[in-house]
Amino acid sequence: MFWCILSFCYEHYLVRLKEDVIVKITFVLPPFSNYPSGGFKVVYEYANYLVRNGNEVTIIYLCTREIQRYMWSQELTRSGYSHTLLALFRWLRHHLDLLKYNIKKPKLNWYGLHKDVKLVKLSSLEADRVPDADAIFATAWQTALRVNECPRDKGAKFYLVMDFAPWLGDKHEIEQTWHLPLKKVTISSWLAELVRQSGAPDEDTKVIPIAVNHDRFRVTNSILKRPKRVVMMYSPTAYKRSGLGLSTLLKCKAAVPNLEATFFGPGRDRPAELPSWIKYYGEVSERQLVELYNAASIYLCSSALEGFALPPAEAMACGCAVATTDCGGNRDYAQHEKTALVSDPDDFEALVHNTIRLLSDDELRVRIALAGRERMMDFTWEKSAQQLIAFIHHYH
Repeated sequence: MFWCILSFCYEHYLVRLKEDVIVKITFVLPPFSNYPSGGFKVVYEYANYLVRNGNEVTIIYLCTREIQRYMWSQELTRSGYSHTLLALFRWLRHHLDLLKYNIKKPKLNWYGLHKDVKLVKLSSLEADRVPDADAIFATAWQTALRVNECPRDKGAKFYLVMDFAPWLGDKHEIEQTWHLPLKKVTISSWLAELVRQSGAPDEDTKVIPIAVNHDRFRVTNSILKRPKRVVMMYSPTAYKRSGLGLSTLLKCKAAVPNLEATFFGPGRDRPAELPSWIKYYGEVSERQLVELYNAASIYLCSSALEGFALPPAEAMACGCAVATTDCGGNRDYAQHEKTALVSDPDDFEALVHNTIRLLSDDELRVRIALAGRERMMDFTWEKSAQQLIAFIHHYH
C-alpha cells in the first residue's frame, strides 16, 4: 500500500512539473490577412491564453509559391476571364498585392492579440527562420505539407484541423494531408469523424472543441425583454449560404410583420439585394458584435458545413436563441429542441418554420436561449488550452 501511494504521488508530481514547464509553440497559418476569420481567431485565442500563462508562442503566416499559385487559380476561377485584359489586370493586381504583403509587417486591427505573441511572415519554412520549439502546428491543408517537412528541432508536429468542404480545395488533396504523420487536433467531433473516415489512424486524432471567450461574449441585455429581431452573418462565401438565410427571413417577415433583422460583415458595402428593413453593419469590432447579439433575440445560421460555427456559439453565449442548419461542427453544442432548433441543411421550409416558432413563442425562445447559454458555459478557452498543452506533453 505504501509503495502504491508513493508511486501515485510521484506520478502526480511529474504531471504538475510538466504543467509548470514553459512550452514553446509555433502555429503556421496561411497568408496574413487583416480580416476577421474564424480559423485565425481560434489560433489567436489559443496564443493569448498560452502566453498569458507563461508559454512562448510564434505565429508564422506562410505564403509559399504553391499557396500563391492556388490563390491566383482561385482568382481566375472566380473571374471567369482567363484570356482577357481583365485577367491580365487581375494578375498584375495579384502580384502587386503579394509584393505589398511581403514588405508590410503584420498588424491586426480587428483582434486584441497579446503583445508577447511573435508574428512572422515567411515564404518558406527555412530552418534558420523558424524558431526551435516544443511543438509546431499546421492550421490548414495548405500548410500541412510544409510543417511535415520541418526538422525535428522545430518541435513535435501537429495539425489543427479546423474546417473541411470541397470548395475550400480539392477533396482528395485535403484528405491526403490528414494522412500525413502529424498528430491531429480537430475542433469538433464531426471533423474528427471525417478525419477517421478518410483512413487516418484513430490514435493520431484527438477532439479538442474550441470555445467562446466568456469575458467578452456574455449577456448584457435581459433575455426576457428582447425585440423580435434576428441577427445573422451575411457572407459571400458559398458554403455560408447567406442567400438561403435571406430567403428564410423574407418568408418569416410575411408571417411576422414586425420582424426586424440585423446583418454584419464581412463586406463593408451594403449588398444590393438586401431590403431596406434589414440593417447592415458590415465589418464590426468584437465589442460591436457583442452589442448586436445582445440587441437580438434570435441568431440564424444557414451554413451547409462548418468546422465548429463560432458566430452561433458566440450568439448563444450572449443570450440569443439559435435557429440553425445541421452543419456538422455545431453538433457539439446545438441539440434540437434543447439548446437550439436544428434543421436539415437542405430543408428550407424547416429552417423557416423553426425561425417563426422562435419569433412567435416567447416561452420557447427564452427556454432555448437559457439552455443554449448554459451549454456554452462548458466551452472555455482555459479548458481547451489545457487539453492542448496536455496533448503536446504526451508527444513531446
